[in-house]
Amino acid sequence: MSQPRIAFIGLGVMGRPMAINLAKAGFDVRAYDINPASVEMVVKEGVTTATDPEDAARDADVLITMVVNDAQMRSVLFEPGHAATALKPGATVIGMSTMSRATVIEIAAKLAEQGVGYIDAPVSGGEVGAQAGTLSIMAGAPSEVFEEHLPVLRAMGKNVYHIGEAAGDGQAMKMINQLLVCVHNAVAAEALVFAEALKLDPKMVFEIISNSAGNSWIFQNRGARMISRDFEPPKSALAILVKDLGFVVDAADALAFPLPLGSAAHQLYKSAAAQGWTQLDDSILIRLMEQMAGTPNDRP
Repeated sequence: MSQPRIAFIGLGVMGRPMAINLAKAGFDVRAYDINPASVEMVVKEGVTTATDPEDAARDADVLITMVVNDAQMRSVLFEPGHAATALKPGATVIGMSTMSRATVIEIAAKLAEQGVGYIDAPVSGGEVGAQAGTLSIMAGAPSEVFEEHLPVLRAMGKNVYHIGEAAGDGQAMKMINQLLVCVHNAVAAEALVFAEALKLDPKMVFEIISNSAGNSWIFQNRGARMISRDFEPPKSALAILVKDLGFVVDAADALAFPLPLGSAAHQLYKSAAAQGWTQLDDSILIRLMEQMAGTPNDRP
C-alpha cells in the first residue's frame, strides 16, 4: 500500500511512545486520548490530534488501538459516534491491547461486515520496548493483510511475528507470554522475601541471581523495582496483570486444561488487588508476600 494515514487511539504508557515512533517513521498519525496531557505530549513529536474517536478514524487507512480492556475497545469502536462509524471499507484496524480471544473474534467479525479488516496484534516489551521501538508484536491475520501492514508494525516493534491466519491467534500467543510474566513476577517476590527471612541482603541477592541460572527478564525488571519500592507511578499496573491472567485462567478452564501455577498466581494477584493496589506497579506483589510471611516492610 502507499503510505497509509494512521489513526491512533489510546495514548497511555505504551500507546504514547508507539504513536510517536510511527510519526518519526514518517507516517501521518492522527491520535486521540481522553487524557489531554497525553495528547499534548505526542503533538510535540509531530502527531496531529483528533477531537474524538470518530474524528481520528475519519479518512484513516489504518486505525491502531492501544486501550485498557475489552470494554474500552468496544466503546472506542462501536458506541454511537465512535470510530467504526467513520472507517471506510478497505481500512484496517490493528488491535494492540491484550484482550480476550472471544472479544477479538467478535470485533473482527463485526468489522468485516462493513468491509474493514482486523489484525490481532498484542505486544510485549513494556514501556522500555515501546519507547525504543523494540516491542515484540504477535499478529493474527490473513497472510496478505499481515504482509501489507508490516511497515506499520515494524515502526513500533523489532520482533514482528505472524502467529496465524485468524483474529484471536495473537491473543493466544500473548496469553502464553502473560502466564510466564505473572508466574515469574510472583516467584520473584516470593524469592526476595524468603531471602530477607534468611538474613540475606536483597541487593546482593538481586545481583547474584542476575548473573545466575535463576535469572529472567521479569526478575531483572520487576525485581529491581521491588527492591527500590518503585511502585508508583506504575510502569505496569497491577490491574493489567489481574486482567491478563484472568484471560489465561478462563481459556484454560474452557479447555479443561490443568493450570496449577497460573491458577495459584491468579489468586495472589486478586489478593493484592483486594488490598486496593490495582493502580500501583505490579511489583507491589512483594508487599503481599511480606504480609503473608509476617514481615511487612513499612518503607513507601
